[in-house]
Amino acid sequence: MTATSAVPVRWGGRSWEGATTWPDRTSKAYDLAVRLEVGMTQHAAHERYGYRLVQRHGDHNYPKGISAAMEVMSMPGHCGTHVDSLGHISVDGCITGDRDITSLQSEEEGVPIGSVEELPPLVGTGHLVDGEELFGREMTNRDGFGARELEEWFAGRPEPGPGSVVLFRTGLMKYWDTPDRYLGTGVGLPGVSLSGAEWLSSRGVLAVGGDTASFEHKPEWTVPALDVHVHFLVRSAIPIMESVYLEGLASDGVYDGFFFVATPLRIKGGTGSPIRPLAFA
Repeated sequence: MTATSAVPVRWGGRSWEGATTWPDRTSKAYDLAVRLEVGMTQHAAHERYGYRLVQRHGDHNYPKGISAAMEVMSMPGHCGTHVDSLGHISVDGCITGDRDITSLQSEEEGVPIGSVEELPPLVGTGHLVDGEELFGREMTNRDGFGARELEEWFAGRPEPGPGSVVLFRTGLMKYWDTPDRYLGTGVGLPGVSLSGAEWLSSRGVLAVGGDTASFEHKPEWTVPALDVHVHFLVRSAIPIMESVYLEGLASDGVYDGFFFVATPLRIKGGTGSPIRPLAFA
């Protein structure tokens, strides 16, 4: 594998120091997360989301008529709107920074290096690439966001640079409630291709995200597609967000100039984490 010098540092429970440009004013906030709920669409490779209200109001009463409700939840790190940690993908047993993970991982401890605890706050200038606007139609499994498509999209628009967060809308989120259509079952998926990933990493982006559950271009359903994950997570130390809800930004034509904020839960050894990203415009 190709080693990278971009090795994240442990900072959980302490403070993070990094440069970013904070907005001086905003007029609208966009919620970019899907709702976590029983029966929601999920990638077939992951355990199902579960929720149970284990104590209802009135089950246990406190003085003065007070009661409390509480639940138990079970979920994989990669469900709903979530972020992949750098330890999610390895090549020849090594994660980003040429770090061998095979002898360190365990069922209860997870991945002690490259976990979501190592990810910095995903905060920065946001850019939205709208595939339906770019292609002038609904995207299909034959369509990818490559370097040529990104050059076309950003011609006349502010280009992403160091610290930017770039989001990709395929339009498939419209079919979130139709799992086979959203997941591209038996067909494949549009998404970011390897040349597009290289274009983005060469500009020093902080993070990337998309509205599908797989992020990258998968032209054929039966052919594994992980080159883009390898490029971002292993080669470039750039986290990937998936199932990001981008319909609001797109409908308002907010393609750039917004401020993006997201952060994972502090999960020990986590290879991924649900997030609730926000865009301020």
